[in-house]
Amino acid sequence: MINISAEQGLRSTPVEIGVAATVSQLPIVRGLAETLVLLNDFTLDEVADIRLAVDEACSTLIAVAAPGTTLQCRFTVGDKDLVVRISGVAATEGLPDQRSFGWHVLRTLTDEVDAAQGSYDPKVSGYPSSVEFRRVRGKA
Repeated sequence: MINISAEQGLRSTPVEIGVAATVSQLPIVRGLAETLVLLNDFTLDEVADIRLAVDEACSTLIAVAAPGTTLQCRFTVGDKDLVVRISGVAATEGLPDQRSFGWHVLRTLTDEVDAAQGSYDPKVSGYPSSVEFRRVRGKA
């Protein structure tokens, strides 16, 4: 399925993966992100930046994850960009510190980054949380 947005161009069907919200699963998510962008002709510099940004976004959510929860990672490649959304369940209320070094890394490596958190959800015993970023293709 192809999605079209006038602002962001053509979009392919998203690639999604769910992994345990643990540090041991980071290599799987990084590897998927790297493979996906390589197959879609991103430059080697863009691949390295995206891999690091994915690592940082996942690490941010893993640090606050409720025990036994998963991260849902969604990668949507467009002809002009890549949009990555990482979501999970936080054990405590509160967005990532946007003055932290990790958040600075995300802002530096991406063109847009945002974090969101919903109210406490008793069904998942925590706060649904997400980090989403966009990396434009071919940007110097």
